[in-house]
Amino acid sequence: MYKEGIHIDASRLREKLEGLADLARTPEGICRLTFTPAYARSCDYVQEKMEQAGMTVQRGKLGNVVGIYPGETDRRIVLGSHIDSVPNGGMFDGCLGVMGAIEAVRTLHEKGIRLRHTVEVVAFAEEEGATISSLVGSRAFCGLPLEPLQQEKIARFGVTSQDVEACRETNPIDFSLELHIEQGGVLDTQGISIGVVTGIVSQKLYELEFSGKANHAGTTPMDLRDDALVKAARLISFCAPVAKLISEDMVITVGRLEVFPGATNVVPEKVRLSLEIRAREDWMVDKAYERLMEQCGQDVSSFRLLWQEEAHPMDPDVMDAISEAAGMLGLSHKRMVSGAGHDSMTLSQVTRSGMIFVPSVGGLSHCKEEYTRWEDCAAGCDVLLHTLFQLDHMEG
Repeated sequence: MYKEGIHIDASRLREKLEGLADLARTPEGICRLTFTPAYARSCDYVQEKMEQAGMTVQRGKLGNVVGIYPGETDRRIVLGSHIDSVPNGGMFDGCLGVMGAIEAVRTLHEKGIRLRHTVEVVAFAEEEGATISSLVGSRAFCGLPLEPLQQEKIARFGVTSQDVEACRETNPIDFSLELHIEQGGVLDTQGISIGVVTGIVSQKLYELEFSGKANHAGTTPMDLRDDALVKAARLISFCAPVAKLISEDMVITVGRLEVFPGATNVVPEKVRLSLEIRAREDWMVDKAYERLMEQCGQDVSSFRLLWQEEAHPMDPDVMDAISEAAGMLGLSHKRMVSGAGHDSMTLSQVTRSGMIFVPSVGGLSHCKEEYTRWEDCAAGCDVLLHTLFQLDHMEG
C-alpha cells in the first residue's frame, strides 16, 4: 500500500555507501573479499548502521550479517544483498541493496511504522565467490546444501558445518526483495529509472576443442591447410547470429581461447575455447547450442559441459508490486531479465522473490569506474520501501 509523502533520506543513503566504500578502497578499486580484514571491518560497519535503524543484529562465523526489525508476526520479508566484492570492483554492486535496505528500515523506525511482517535485512557473505564459491552465504541462510568442495574450502577458515547450519533462517519467509544496480547499459541507454526483474538467466559453460594439423606457415598453401583456428573462428562467427535468432536478450560469449602450439610460423594444430550461453529460459540455451553444433559440430573434436545454472524466475505478484510502487512514485520502469547472477537466485528457491534494478552509468560494473547516479540510488530505495508496504499486505 502506497504511503504518500514517505521517502528515504537520500543524503544519508549516500553517506552510508561512501562510508562503507572507504573501508575497502584501494587505488585499483574496492577490494572486500570474504574473510579478509576489510570484510570484517565492513561487517562491523553494517552492524552499526543496522542497530541505528532499530534492528537487533545476528552474526556468525560464515560472514552473514542479519538485522531484525520486529513486526506483528514472525513471518518474514527478507531484504538485502551482499557486500563482498570482486577484486578491484566498484562501490555499488551489492552494497546498494544492503545499505538501501537498512535505510528503508530506518525510515520505518523514525516514522514509528510497525509492519505485520518482521523485516530482516541481510548482508550475504560470498556472493561473488572470490574466496570460496558464489552464493555461499545465501545458500546457508536458505538451508540449501553446500557442495563438498565449498565445505572443504570453508573449513580452511575455521568455519564448521555447525556454523553453516546456524546461519539457516528458521522462521517462515513470505517474500524476498533485492535492490541492485543493473550492471548493464539497458536502463541507462533508454533513460529508464527502474528495472523490474522478471528472472535471472539460465547459463551453461562449455569447453570445446578443435583439431587440425600443425605445419610450416610459410610453405603450406591456404587450400592445403588443416587449421584448427579457422574451424574455431567459424563457430565464433555464428555466435551472434544464433543468439539474435533465438532471443533478443540472449548472449553467447567466447571468453577464453588457447591456440597450440601458439607460434607465429606454425599452422595451429589445436584450439581450446570456452563457450558460455545465457538466456532467460533453459530451452533457449539448449537450442542455441544445438544450432551451433548444426553449423559447426563437424569441426569440434571434443566438448564438455563445465557448469550450468537453471533459470530462476521472479514471482509475478512481487513484480506487480514493484511496478505499482514505481508507478505511484512517478518513476519510469520496464520489465527485464537479469543477465548476471544474484543472491535472489537462491532466495527464489525457498520463497516468492523479486528484484529492483537501477541504472549503471555506461553499463559498467565489476570495475572501479562502476557508478550509479545518487538520485537513481535514492529512487531505487524509495521503490524498495514502497514495495515493502505492498508486500506487507499480501499473503505469502
